[in-house]
Amino acid sequence: MALFSAGCDLSSNQGVGTKLYPADVAAQTDLQNAYVAAICQQAGIVPTAFDGVTSCGPDPYDAKTWWLFVQAGMNDIDQRCDAYLAWLDDAQRTREPVLNELALASATAQTIMLASGVGANPITIVGAAFGLAAGTFTNVQSRLILTMPHSTIQAVVLSRQKEYRDRLMGTASTKAVAIISRPNALYALRSYLRLCMPMTIETEINNTIATFERNGADGLQKDSLISPRSAGVPFTPTSVVKKPDRPFNPPRAEFDQFFAEKGALSNEDEQFALNGLCLDKNTKSGLPQTKLIQMLIDIYEATRSTPKPTVNRIIDKTERLAIISQPDCGDAMNFFEKFTFANTTVQDVNGNNPSAGNLSAFIDLLNVSGPSAPLLNTTKLGAPALRTKIALVRTELGQVDLVASATTQATPALVARLVKLQRDKAAATAAPAATPNAASSPNPDPNAAPAAPPKH
Repeated sequence: MALFSAGCDLSSNQGVGTKLYPADVAAQTDLQNAYVAAICQQAGIVPTAFDGVTSCGPDPYDAKTWWLFVQAGMNDIDQRCDAYLAWLDDAQRTREPVLNELALASATAQTIMLASGVGANPITIVGAAFGLAAGTFTNVQSRLILTMPHSTIQAVVLSRQKEYRDRLMGTASTKAVAIISRPNALYALRSYLRLCMPMTIETEINNTIATFERNGADGLQKDSLISPRSAGVPFTPTSVVKKPDRPFNPPRAEFDQFFAEKGALSNEDEQFALNGLCLDKNTKSGLPQTKLIQMLIDIYEATRSTPKPTVNRIIDKTERLAIISQPDCGDAMNFFEKFTFANTTVQDVNGNNPSAGNLSAFIDLLNVSGPSAPLLNTTKLGAPALRTKIALVRTELGQVDLVASATTQATPALVARLVKLQRDKAAATAAPAATPNAASSPNPDPNAAPAAPPKH
């Protein structure tokens, strides 16, 4: 029991819990901002930021804009749902062939062993092993959604999706639903996504069967358990969506010079983008604002991010949208640190965030250098010990790519220098020691100068 308990994942969702503020709410907020920006672009709308929140278009309360956003989001969900239904169909089609193959393999193995003169006990063991394999596969595949005919599942999903769209957009007998804010739009898309979830499909099928058995065909519930009406309010002749009073605040000249969209962005938009480069994390640097921004943009343009930045100290629209996809820098002090060690918007092929592994690898590189004691590679990005270590390593390596007040920051140039140092040390260790020539130096002078190190 202790072994099973030790293997439990404490992050497993076993209930909503009692805390209103979960530990991952900040990361989820960043992911939601990145999702909104991506769907805005699919809808053909320029993503914008208001007070640190990603929105679509110039007005965060424009019903027409959010209406287009919801339609683009439903198209995106349809694509993912179709892929899931295709997987279900394949899983059901391969169920019987796999079981038949296991049965044939068991019979063949037992026949060969019997013909070879093997005793009864080994034959029985082999048969039991194949039986366990078949039973395990059957148990894994025994969920209702994997045993129902695929045509039934597809009919349930497609009919509910059509019903949801009709009720959201309005029909001859119903009015369209007004989506007037980001929370309304996200709730509408989350409700639409639930229609393709396994638990919803199984619930719809079970509910239909149970109702039919109790009340017959006349008692069947015609409406889905998930309704779009709760996502917004119906349009009425008196419905007026008022645009909030948000006067345009022109940008400051010291900010505007670094943006290709000069004059088109408000001061808040440009400040938001610069904070995506961690400008707000460097307020105590003591540098003039312009010089500090130049340094942060230089680091951004040297970072191997996607899309690849143009090295010109100017942030264009595409680059700005990439920067604000994760507005909060967290413990990072520049874009390279945020993108590499504190990125909450990317996942690897296994669904894991690679930032922790990147930070551990960077600390291992720092430990290759000489100054101070080595750090544990589990040290946090914001730990003072790590910042001190970076400054000491920079001093030893002569890294002068940053201004004096920013010597505790990691940059692409520092990482490249550490990688070279690691390779040089590895090559020096692997190089065979030179064998002295006894004939030419029979009595070496102990006070002679050391030989020059090998060149690499």
